[in-house]
Amino acid sequence: MSSPQTMTARRAQICSLLLDTIVTSQDQLRTLLRELGVDVTQATLSRDLEAIGADKGISPDGSVRYVVAEAPLAARLGPAAGLDSIARVISEVLVSAVAAENLAVLRTPPGAAMYLAGSLDRAGSPQIVGTVAGDDTVIVVTPGASEAAELCVQILDLASGTGAEPTTPARSPGASSVSSASRRR
Repeated sequence: MSSPQTMTARRAQICSLLLDTIVTSQDQLRTLLRELGVDVTQATLSRDLEAIGADKGISPDGSVRYVVAEAPLAARLGPAAGLDSIARVISEVLVSAVAAENLAVLRTPPGAAMYLAGSLDRAGSPQIVGTVAGDDTVIVVTPGASEAAELCVQILDLASGTGAEPTTPARSPGASSVSSASRRR
């Protein structure tokens, strides 16, 4: 996987390094980042460490090292932690959810798609690779078809409070999807 040279990508790389490697100093961290092709000043690194919530702590073996909470970076930058945390948003704006290969297509009232997509992005769900929002449609990219189907079930359950199977689009132009409103009946 390649990462862009943005502040967010750099901070994600720092989190990953701190979770996977014993890092005892900023100089060591700068060297590790340089090996990954990321050149950063000490001042920027200090700001990044503060922004991601990294602190010096004591590891189980008694050594002093940088530690960071294991929550996903998106969860630390935003208010949510998992789909359950956005159940209210889902129940307010979801019209329908349909799985199509590795995509979940979510329909909302006009103007609500970006609101739902942003909430899904901040939820930090491992099923969600990313989202794209239009005016009334959110496309959620998942790692595979089974994850998309499972995500639709979870989202519909959160919207309606009932269990159901995912729907997949039919090839006919008149195909309909299962909406949260019809599932409440």
